[in-house]
Amino acid sequence: MRGKRSDVPARSIDLAATRTVGWSEPDREALASVVRTLRPSPRHLTDILDWIEDIVIRDGGTPGDVLAQPTLTASLGGGSAPDRLKRWKTRLKRLRFPRLAAREAVIGERIRALGFGAAIGVVPPADLEGGELTFDIRARSAEDLEAALLRLRERVADGSIAALFALLDEA
Repeated sequence: MRGKRSDVPARSIDLAATRTVGWSEPDREALASVVRTLRPSPRHLTDILDWIEDIVIRDGGTPGDVLAQPTLTASLGGGSAPDRLKRWKTRLKRLRFPRLAAREAVIGERIRALGFGAAIGVVPPADLEGGELTFDIRARSAEDLEAALLRLRERVADGSIAALFALLDEA
């Protein structure tokens, strides 16, 4: 993993070397390529290695197979290093936790079905932990605010909001 010039923290390189001793050379090189591109901190790299190992145990294959997933390779380009890392880790996390990803998709569909548009944003908690929804109301006037509150009250009255909280409780 060592190259001429690296922005990858030495601790990340050491961590990867230690954790991948049993990996094949192609698997290690696939990881090295990702690490050079994303430059994760040791904390992020630990998550990445844990999730890759969990996927391999659950699904079989090799770490290189996981790293070659099209959803992961497609997210390596574009944006700043922190943006790429966040996008890539989110996709890896979805591969590692498919039920969580499916639940997030259902909740996202239910939020869109509320029909609030841009006036009311509804944000579920990160990783669906904590059971709290965040409601963000945007208004340019008192009338806009009243209309948004009316739509929100209607969704509370018809049970749509309660159903959304119930989905969070099941997560």
